[in-house]
Amino acid sequence: MKKFSDLKNRIVLSEMAGYTDGEFCAINGKDAALVMIGTYIISDLLSINYPKDFIFKPDKRDYFDYLVKNIFYAKKSGAKVGVSAVSIDIEDSVDFLIAAEEAGADYASYCAHSIMDIFISNNTSSALLLKDNRNRLREAIRTMVYKIKIPIIFKIGAFDNDNVLEAIDIIKEEGIDLIHINIGSNKKNLEGHEFLKKINRENLFIIAGGRVKNFNNARDIINSGADAVSIATASIKKPDLISRINSEMILFKNFKSDDYIELK
Repeated sequence: MKKFSDLKNRIVLSEMAGYTDGEFCAINGKDAALVMIGTYIISDLLSINYPKDFIFKPDKRDYFDYLVKNIFYAKKSGAKVGVSAVSIDIEDSVDFLIAAEEAGADYASYCAHSIMDIFISNNTSSALLLKDNRNRLREAIRTMVYKIKIPIIFKIGAFDNDNVLEAIDIIKEEGIDLIHINIGSNKKNLEGHEFLKKINRENLFIIAGGRVKNFNNARDIINSGADAVSIATASIKKPDLISRINSEMILFKNFKSDDYIELK
């Protein structure tokens, strides 16, 4: 898809609660096409078992200055900047992502990936992907698409293939064409690669990741049908990992898969 051509065959530094604030993204996201800050939980329940710096009350006064500061620092990576959020009330996530847009974010991401009890019991986050919540999923996406003007990423996990494949079709129908999939949420990465191959990719841009530690992992994800590759925990111990893999991805684009020789 031409609208996301700047992300095509590139690396995304994925959101990681407790890590990916602006400073982390500036250092570890060098040569990425996109860096994600968050995921942030928007909630009055501040006793949640979650990194405290990544929880905000549902009040713009509580988080706007933080967003301005951290988006500014994240842009020092040279990449586009996205912000990821989740909440019990969809409207709280939307308000937070609108504030992120106002603070200079290039992308807004809703995390439909969490399996925390507070979200499952309230039919939000990953519970939105369940068959019984199809109408709720449609309403949530319509609200996001109507109110958020920057590109929206819908992050999901490949944990229930049939439900998720159907949910992806709904997400696309309702106007979100940028999906981030954690295939590492499968028990085996091989299952995740097979899942990627099943997705109807017409008019859909897919960022995928999960246990990506080197170029070979990234190449396999692209060959399975993803348009871009996300990297998360491996970047914590190796701040230059994205730069390294990005260099090899550039070479990879100029060779057939079986002709490519990995850099040593």
